[in-house]
Amino acid sequence: MTSESPSQPTREEAIALLRKGLDQALQMAAAQYVMPICWISAENGRPLILGNGSAFMVDAGAGPFLVTANHVYAEFCAAGAARPDTVCLLGDMARFPLDQRLIDSDSVYDVASFRVTAQEVEGFKRYGKFVLTGSQLKWPPNPPQPERGVFFVGFPGDGRAMRPYCGGGLVEIDWTGYTALAIATSVSDANITVLLEHDSHYDVGGRSRIPPDWALGGCSGAPLLTLVDHQNVYSWRLGGVIYESSETIVKVARADCLNPDGSINPYPDPMAYRNRRE
Repeated sequence: MTSESPSQPTREEAIALLRKGLDQALQMAAAQYVMPICWISAENGRPLILGNGSAFMVDAGAGPFLVTANHVYAEFCAAGAARPDTVCLLGDMARFPLDQRLIDSDSVYDVASFRVTAQEVEGFKRYGKFVLTGSQLKWPPNPPQPERGVFFVGFPGDGRAMRPYCGGGLVEIDWTGYTALAIATSVSDANITVLLEHDSHYDVGGRSRIPPDWALGGCSGAPLLTLVDHQNVYSWRLGGVIYESSETIVKVARADCLNPDGSINPYPDPMAYRNRRE
């Protein structure tokens, strides 16, 4: 990359690009990073999904680590306390010891990070899931600009279906990812807000609207990616970590809350922690 700073397409430029077919390429790009994460227990001799979210691996310069929303991790821990046989499933891997791998967590940013081994990273590659590095020259990446293009894929709970259980401990789940190609509506020092626009029956980029009875909470923990234009060469970088999502709005913790070693910076407003405790 040259010294000339890359930019983000304007709203009009982004929509034009997506209408020309870039949406499919961006959906494929986002899908190669994000994975479903869920936790299951046994009930009447059969597996029961207790909850789910999304997760991804990122390398910010000091090696890869796993990221999801802090409330996803908290819900897994609560399920484990209530049901000791609870296990975490990550992507297509059988089990992931989430409770043993915590690096850091923050309840206000609503972000948590976890260690992954080199063997696990290679295993995920075999299933088409890769570590996100991004096109930035150094960490942290610049946040998306307001009214410029962003995109993501996440795994809502309503998009999951467990295959008939055949015994033997093997649990198979089919996941339907939700794709959004949108605009960063507002950007603060700590957060990004994305309003999901619906024009008649389509999102920006031509994606059909989600079924009206779907909840998108399982998208929490997915990476929001910033669309970058560098002399008509398009790339992406991490914009942040989704911690809340619905049919109309997505809330995101900015990527610069994460350090290269997986630790999480304090929230800019210390009073937010006091308010959270209260």
